Amino acid sequence: MVHGVLLLDKPRGWTSHDAVAWVRRRLHTRAVGHGGTLDPAAEGVLLLAVGVATRLLQYALEADKSYVAHIVLGAATTTDDLEGELLGDVPETSPPSVEAIRLALAEFHGVVAQRPPLYSSIKVRGTPAHRKTRAGQQPELPPRTVEVQRIELLRYTYPDLVVAIDCRKGFYVRSFARDLGQRLGTQGYVHGLVRTRIGAFGLDQAWTIRDLEEWLYPETWSLVALHPDTLVGHLPLIVVPESQLPAWYHGAPVRSAAPTDAEVIARAYAPDGLWIGLARYDVELAQWRPVLVHRA
Repeated sequence: MVHGVLLLDKPRGWTSHDAVAWVRRRLHTRAVGHGGTLDPAAEGVLLLAVGVATRLLQYALEADKSYVAHIVLGAATTTDDLEGELLGDVPETSPPSVEAIRLALAEFHGVVAQRPPLYSSIKVRGTPAHRKTRAGQQPELPPRTVEVQRIELLRYTYPDLVVAIDCRKGFYVRSFARDLGQRLGTQGYVHGLVRTRIGAFGLDQAWTIRDLEEWLYPETWSLVALHPDTLVGHLPLIVVPESQLPAWYHGAPVRSAAPTDAEVIARAYAPDGLWIGLARYDVELAQWRPVLVHRA
C-alpha cells in the first residue's frame, strides 16, 4: 500500500474527480482523495492524498490559497467563467480606468461577504447547487464570510484584467469576478484561472500529467510523492518514548516530554524519527491520546 501526497499541476478541462480517478488507476488503489476542488476550467496546484494521507486532508482543506486570475470585463456568463453561456443583457459602458480598478479591488481586501456561484458544489438540502441550477431551479445561496489577504493588479488592458489573489478557505474567484464587474458597472467573468499555491505547496513543486505518464507507478511512488506528514507540518511535534510505543500502537494514552495546558493536536514520532500518527493532549490525564495511529 502506498502512502503520501502528490502535487498535480491540473490541466484545464479535467475535474478534480478526473484527477483522482486517473491516479487511482495508475496506483491501483481506491485510497485517493483531493484537498480542495479546482474547477474544470481552472489549472494549477491540486493536492492529492494517497493511503493514510487521505485521513489528513482536513488540514489541507483549511489551508490558504493563491491564484492568478484572468478576468474579462464587459461581459457575463451563466457560470461566471469561460464554461458558461454569454448573457445578452450586459449594459454598454465605457472602460473603467486603472484608478477605478484599483479602488474597486481594494474593496475586496480583508473580510467580506460573498455569494457563492449558482454553479457550485455547495449542497442545498442535500443536492449540489449546480445540479439544481441545471434543472432550471434557482437555489438560494446566502452570502458567506470570506477573507482576502492580498489582491494585486498585475495587468489591465480593457477588457482583460489579470490579478493575483491570496485568500482563505471558501473564497470563490468566479464570484469575485462577477462582483467586481458589477461594482465597476461593466460585468465580468473568469476567462482563465491558475491556482499557484495551497498552504506551503507551490506550483513549482507540482508534477504535470506528461511527467507523471512516465513516473507515476506504485514502484516509483517514492520518487514523486511527499511524505504524509507534510500535510500536518504546521502542528506541534511530540516524540513518544520507546517504552511507550507498545501502548501507542494499541491506541492507549502515552506520556511525552512535551506537555501542554490545552487540548491541542500534535504530530507524533518515534525516537528514531518515524512518523507514527497524530495525538490530542488530554489535560485531565496529562497524557496524549492517539487520534491517528500509523505503523509504517
